[in-house]
Amino acid sequence: MSSFRLRRRDRFSLALALIALAPSGVLLAGTTLRWQVPTASGITVPGLPPVTPRIHVDQFGYLPDEQKVAVISDPQKGFNAEESYTPGPELQARRVSDGAVVHLAAPALFNRGKTDRASGDHGWWFDFSAVREPGEYYVFDSRSGLRSHVFRIAPEVYAGVLRTAVRMFYYQREAFAHRPPYAEAPWIDDATYLEDRHARFVHAKNDPATERDLSGGWMDAGDTNKYPSFLPEVIHPLLYAWAENQAVFGDDFGLPESGNGLPDLLDEVKWELDWLVKMQDADGGVFLKLGHIDYAGGAWPLSKDNRPRYYAPKASASTLATAGVLAHAARVYGRFPAWQEFAVGLRERAERAWAWYRSHPRAFNLDDGEIKSGDADKNSAEHDRWEAITAMHLWALTGKPEYHAVFQERFRTLRQMKERAWSPYESGQAEALLDYTRQSNADPKTAQRILGRLAASTRDARFMPQDDSADLYRAWMVPTAYHWGSNLVLAGYGKIAVDALAYAPGEIDRPRVRQRALDALHAFHGVNPLGLVYLSNMQRDGAEVSAMRIYHDWFSAQSPLAAMPAPGYVTGGPNSNYGGTIAALTRQPDTKSYGDFNEAHPEASWELTEPAIYYQAMYVRLLASFVGANRR
Repeated sequence: MSSFRLRRRDRFSLALALIALAPSGVLLAGTTLRWQVPTASGITVPGLPPVTPRIHVDQFGYLPDEQKVAVISDPQKGFNAEESYTPGPELQARRVSDGAVVHLAAPALFNRGKTDRASGDHGWWFDFSAVREPGEYYVFDSRSGLRSHVFRIAPEVYAGVLRTAVRMFYYQREAFAHRPPYAEAPWIDDATYLEDRHARFVHAKNDPATERDLSGGWMDAGDTNKYPSFLPEVIHPLLYAWAENQAVFGDDFGLPESGNGLPDLLDEVKWELDWLVKMQDADGGVFLKLGHIDYAGGAWPLSKDNRPRYYAPKASASTLATAGVLAHAARVYGRFPAWQEFAVGLRERAERAWAWYRSHPRAFNLDDGEIKSGDADKNSAEHDRWEAITAMHLWALTGKPEYHAVFQERFRTLRQMKERAWSPYESGQAEALLDYTRQSNADPKTAQRILGRLAASTRDARFMPQDDSADLYRAWMVPTAYHWGSNLVLAGYGKIAVDALAYAPGEIDRPRVRQRALDALHAFHGVNPLGLVYLSNMQRDGAEVSAMRIYHDWFSAQSPLAAMPAPGYVTGGPNSNYGGTIAALTRQPDTKSYGDFNEAHPEASWELTEPAIYYQAMYVRLLASFVGANRR
């Protein structure tokens, strides 16, 4: 075995060269359909054996002290059902640098050879947990002569991935020129959507008196519109990610603000907060959304899209969401002397938004759809839940008893308290429940009820099945979770485990719960039936097969970047309810209901590959807990 190996950056360059030069079958084996996820096979790393997509590993790697399990798959159902693979009687873990065998064992047959429901595969598990020494490795099947993707084992194995994932928000900035040294080629453009400096009220398009400067902020998703009522599942988890893992968020993430002595994650969140305060009217109410009124699509690059933009009326949902987000942000930014004045302003705005919300009737149907495309309305039950969350942050910020009273009245309405087990839905903002238990003047009975609920949920089969037969790929979700944006739910399951580790460590099976969180992370990183990293263009960080076509206006199918999106975008994930016109995608097992494509109507790739800042935030919240010395 040759001792030659490529550095990760060199492997990135090689992968790009193979994509450009090699015929189908070298790097993109089996990709005969335009929507099919690429798979790696053949010699993709000089000096190493050929790779197979049938041995699934986390393509970034593993922590030294965790349980490490490679999944070997033999497809039975779905688009790859004609493929067949049976591993040899013994598999090896080999070191990349010299080919040395560091561990060998027989693969264990999964669930007595039964076909896995979610994937349509049957398979085996190869446990190589005994390999703990930092380095680069691969799993090798000596009978077939094939290997897995290369992966690292190291305490800081996810540090680079976290940096890339956070930088996604930078690439989502509007009204900001993406230029070197912060933006890398080819993801360079002038400032976008400067028309937002003159946004007009959607019901008075011809009235210049309604013009407002609403520029800045982040594109919501693959579309470029902006929605205050979508932000609770973005800002809350990002602020908690920082608060619970401060050591991993340094001042060196390659942002324009890097080097200012403040955490780059909070610098990035502040970019969004600065836009959000513009959406608040003088009376405290917050406009519901901002964006285009057509699906026509703009010019490419996005800086050439000069269509007018419009804002929607003030609404209870957007105002309540903003009150909670700003109150939480005031608590965090107030810890920094450089941001004291900013935090004071956020507190004043948060209380003003709350007052507006309490003095106006709730509205559930204000979004008439004229501004495209997401529906920014929230229903009555969502208003109830958000009242509890917002009131908690306002109470923790101000200490005012009236806010505490609202929280006490409403906290039982949260899905985490009402449903059988702690829900992965809205769990990013629902961390406010756990935050409450750490407040010095929290009601002890309420705190005990919340923590007891979380601890009990870790023993509930709807959070984590009680045996190993539930999911071949080790990241079980309820079958109904494979819908549009399923990766948000996957991150939610992992985050529940992270929350339990942080808030209720004395009442849970800590190793098992920790592994539940890590297995959700591994599912994002390639331990899934597609063998795909559900982040875009991650070769430079060590992934050999990652999402390369995503539904996004900047990287659209008609653009020069159609197959080269910026790195680190978390895609929506498998969707068994896919409603586009690619019939084959409607006949896949749940976890294979995904394609690597970015065609728009009628193919509707947005139902699968579109990224969103809420998916991203929850992934960052999960990932951050396993980066650096304070990893869970």
